[in-house]
Amino acid sequence: MSASDSQQPPEVPGEESGATPPLTAPRAGSGRPLFTWKYRHGVDGQGRIQFPNKWKLRSGESELIAVVVRHKLLDKDFILVLPFELFDQFSAGLLTGPFTEPQAIARRHDYSERIMSLDLDGAGRFTLPTELRQPTRLGKEALLVGCIDRFEIWNPVDFDEARVLERVLSKVDQTTL
Repeated sequence: MSASDSQQPPEVPGEESGATPPLTAPRAGSGRPLFTWKYRHGVDGQGRIQFPNKWKLRSGESELIAVVVRHKLLDKDFILVLPFELFDQFSAGLLTGPFTEPQAIARRHDYSERIMSLDLDGAGRFTLPTELRQPTRLGKEALLVGCIDRFEIWNPVDFDEARVLERVLSKVDQTTL
């Protein structure tokens, strides 16, 4: 493991200021995927995970981008998976500013090392390489959590811990629903 592997992921672009991109929920028949519910799937020796059939995404229909991010309450990593259209919005903060300023270059490099495109194979699986599985502590099982217009991939134990902390937070902040 190199020194960069042990580093925490960069802050999510746009979150430094507390800004949240507007939610644009997909509608039935819109052609965009709708990610709901959660599914446990095995992770095989090559890092392949079955894509849930209920999510109705087929090979070539939508490009998905996986980004390792840190859950701030839990202080552990998970994988956020976004359709390309949302990824563009998600990354906008990195695309502005000086191209050659050393700190901007370092931030882009740190961020880019934790991103990859996901492709479905003919059997409806996608592959997560070790570089994405390792920081999220994914073993033989992964939990895919639908979040309407995106989904997350978690170590199941970490997700359960995160939900305990989130439920406490949601009791404090009653504006969630």
